[in-house]
Amino acid sequence: MRSWLFHPLVFYPLAIIIAALIVVVSLRPQAWPREPAPVAAQIVDGALVFEGAAFNSPAVGPEQRMTVVRDFWGNPQALRIAQLPGQPPPTPAEQGVRLLLTPEQAALLEDKPVTIEVTYNPLPINMASNLAVSVQGIGPADWVSLAMPPEPGRLTFEAPAQFAVNGIGLRALSGSEDQAYGVEITRVRVTPHSS
Repeated sequence: MRSWLFHPLVFYPLAIIIAALIVVVSLRPQAWPREPAPVAAQIVDGALVFEGAAFNSPAVGPEQRMTVVRDFWGNPQALRIAQLPGQPPPTPAEQGVRLLLTPEQAALLEDKPVTIEVTYNPLPINMASNLAVSVQGIGPADWVSLAMPPEPGRLTFEAPAQFAVNGIGLRALSGSEDQAYGVEITRVRVTPHSS
């Protein structure tokens, strides 16, 4: 007695569908890069908090490498950034990796000094030694840099005010020039202060 499943009119189309699904899943289209776009951060006690979904589509400058860490379904979890080998410290013209702001978020930061808290995890190989941040706008970027201990932690930066704010810049730094060095960022909190 033959099973209906092994009938050629059922078996071969079913085999083709299953093979196509395996190929599509193995390509992981949910993890493909997205076009840079503003993603709304949570507003908590007057501060912008970027984590999880807020890391969906940052912009990256030519002087940095970036990967959005995603789960199997494509949901953003963290942001990994790295400098190119031999890259010097950032100049005011550089943008680094930018978390783009919506107009409403930009209005909260307009012409105000800010405190930027970055929570990070070290990479097991090629951990960057410093992290620089800036508030991006129409003027030159004022980068503020701090040393990063090689363990999970949080760095607190004081950044000056900027005009026509459109993003928060992040830049991995290292004194070694032989390889790319980076860090995994899990949360960014931006708190504006009265000027």
